Amino acid sequence: MNKALIITPTGRPIYHHEDYDKDNHWRFTKPERTYETCVVVYNDFQPEPGTYDYIIRRKGLKWNLAPEVSKIINWQDYDYIGVWDDDYATDIQSVNRSLELARRFDFPYFQQSLRSWTVYKCLEQDTSCNFTKTNFTEMGIPFYRQDIFRKVLRLLNDYQYKESEWGIDKIMCDYLRLPAYIVHEVSAKHMRRESWYDKSNAFREMDYLMKDWFPKYMKEQFGLDYSYHDNQVVFEKYKLG
Repeated sequence: MNKALIITPTGRPIYHHEDYDKDNHWRFTKPERTYETCVVVYNDFQPEPGTYDYIIRRKGLKWNLAPEVSKIINWQDYDYIGVWDDDYATDIQSVNRSLELARRFDFPYFQQSLRSWTVYKCLEQDTSCNFTKTNFTEMGIPFYRQDIFRKVLRLLNDYQYKESEWGIDKIMCDYLRLPAYIVHEVSAKHMRRESWYDKSNAFREMDYLMKDWFPKYMKEQFGLDYSYHDNQVVFEKYKLG
């Protein structure tokens, strides 16, 4: 059976929400999962027993850590690799179903739909369909097919942000030159409203990435002229018969 891997930095207890099966939180290491979890602990916290398959202790920002973690764990053994924030609630059944659809329809890059307090319209759960094709996902709970993750690592090795990951989500589909998919049949909920970083600095970093660094990168690396248009689009909806 194919298995995926979720890499998740954490330093606090897991989040639950009443909309999801508390006995099957997505981190629980139950045999019915079609994925495994690797926690990257950034402080002295000891994750709850039965909530991880692998543990690495490293301090740093999530997407800056991903290339380092990829040198430690054998991510090539997995068909999909997720890089998830620890402050999302969902359950094993939801993750398994999203991976089932990804494997069936060969999604290169996807996430579960969201039921959070504020979210981009294209990510809001739409129960009229099973999944959609779009040009955007957030960076909270994405999955990448193994070959696509290799390309993501290349980008992350070249771009090192200082404070926030803002903007990476908005250029990812353009960098990969691929659509993303949102699985609406299942969902997840972002549980933490507050940010630990200064949002004014985050906006500055996003502006630099999108308008300065990334256009130059696309030209130098791929010979492509790039101009960003801040528009999140749903291309198609899919309803299974």
